[in-house]
Amino acid sequence: MKLIHDLGTLRSLLLAAALACIAAAPFADGSAQLHDWRLLPTVIAPSVMMMLVFAIPLDVCMAKVFMSDAVAAEKHRLSRAIRAELVVFVLLVLAWTPFMLKLMDFWPLD
Repeated sequence: MKLIHDLGTLRSLLLAAALACIAAAPFADGSAQLHDWRLLPTVIAPSVMMMLVFAIPLDVCMAKVFMSDAVAAEKHRLSRAIRAELVVFVLLVLAWTPFMLKLMDFWPLD
């Protein structure tokens, strides 16, 4: 609970969505399955992943803006949040790189 309190509820939910997308990445094979549980990793997770690729850096940027006019304790809290977001962002990009390369025909997964 302290981590959620330190990061904030919305930032924690953003990172939870990113972690869920990271967990779905190994199951994405470049095809679109529309009828069973495979809908999540083949259709929903890639769409959410692309939104997160833009939302996480935006939140990092906004945290940097808020840090410029904050007291020391708030700067420290925002600094930890920025580090956590950057780590999750890098993991997200690394997890989905094979899928993106497969879509662009740079790397065969089969």
